[in-house]
Amino acid sequence: SFWRYYGYGVDQQELIDREFKRIKGVTYLDHAGTTLFPESQIKGSYDDISRNVYGNPHSHNPSSRLTHDTVESVRYRILEYFNTCPEEYSVIFTSGCTAALKLVADTFPWKAVSNEGPGSQFCYLTDNHTSVVGIRGVTALQGVGTVSVLPHEVETRARKPLTQTNGEEECFAPNLFCYPAQSNFSGRKYPLSYVKGIQSQQLYPACEHRGRWFVLLDAACFVSCSPLDLSQYPADFVPISFYKMFGFPTGLGALLVRNEAAEVLRKTYFGGGTAAAYLVAENYFVPKPNVVSRYDITGRI
Repeated sequence: SFWRYYGYGVDQQELIDREFKRIKGVTYLDHAGTTLFPESQIKGSYDDISRNVYGNPHSHNPSSRLTHDTVESVRYRILEYFNTCPEEYSVIFTSGCTAALKLVADTFPWKAVSNEGPGSQFCYLTDNHTSVVGIRGVTALQGVGTVSVLPHEVETRARKPLTQTNGEEECFAPNLFCYPAQSNFSGRKYPLSYVKGIQSQQLYPACEHRGRWFVLLDAACFVSCSPLDLSQYPADFVPISFYKMFGFPTGLGALLVRNEAAEVLRKTYFGGGTAAAYLVAENYFVPKPNVVSRYDITGRI
């Protein structure tokens, strides 16, 4: 059967009887919102927290060490699942996909247009969901241009990228293009090849705007049912939702950040365990040395 073929080792009805008794007589079609968790997942989580003591990772004691080691182990397994490694990507835990998107919006080094040269461009596919389109609320206040792109335009308007003319200063303005690997609305899957196409400025709108192009690949819907190989499609920012993938726990997602891209992010607010040092009476603050420590919600347990 389908279930045995894909490695479940049980028949469909047997799996439903064992893991999903609560949906008897119910037709559930909202997997784009979240999948249903199996009963064994809840029992496994309960067994874990009832047998172990997890402390604040900022302290120095056995329970704190257990928390730290568990989180780092999970972080590594996430990178392994997406076929990448800590040398290439960092996993920043967030409260969900929307929080991951807002993190990018708030820390991306947007540049307003000025007499010194063109500013940043925030571009997004019209098939993106609300949390992506909402980034323009941040960019509008910073004088950043916004371009909504129809799905067919990415390839049909592609051409050779703009070249620098003699006497013209090179443009280093950072630009961001966002698109969903899979549409939350229609389920349509978009080519993952767009990632490199935009980064290399071969595809629209990157081919019409100078500067450095970053790609945010919204993979929240996609990875709940399809594999994503970041070694082949190295998007700069990849927001995901574990709630959509597993159904439990709620309020947990992550932002997978390409380490090369993470260097351009600029964080202003600090809290919890994200600060290496600061002074109360003076405007002095030193962030933690690595990306994960500066942004991760596990640093604020």
